[in-house]
Amino acid sequence: MVGFIKWRRGHLMSYSARPVSENHILELLNVAVWAPNDGMREPWRFIFIGSGNTDMLSELQDQASAYLILVIKEDHDPHKIEEDYGAASCLMQNFRLLAQESMLHVRMTMNDWIYERACTRRFGVHDDERIVAVLEMGYHEQSMEPVKVESTPDLTFELL
Repeated sequence: MVGFIKWRRGHLMSYSARPVSENHILELLNVAVWAPNDGMREPWRFIFIGSGNTDMLSELQDQASAYLILVIKEDHDPHKIEEDYGAASCLMQNFRLLAQESMLHVRMTMNDWIYERACTRRFGVHDDERIVAVLEMGYHEQSMEPVKVESTPDLTFELL
């Protein structure tokens, strides 16, 4: 698992022509939603853009075989906003790890357009929701191009 996590940071992906099945994504999501969330809320919603409709995102995202837009409800309670965002982030990581088992590459993106209401409405995002991230998905090509990682992470760890 450690090798997989480090590899994901250091490789550019190109996708094969193999389509990403909506049913496969639903199977992965049914497990990934077991993300921790205080109060057992599930504040998220998913918008799947499959192989036939990927041109909808052609000017906004890098090209991928399919996209999954992760949306959460906006809450008036700042504590719940943070909890919901944290839970959605855990859900995304669960999804990415599960996808890896079937050689499905998932790249999380947070491009500027996700903060523009006019843009997000095109994809069915409601006024009381916001996009957490857009997941670009596709199956691995045979050839992968390594990316040179400039440095190792500089971690700060303090004992009290």
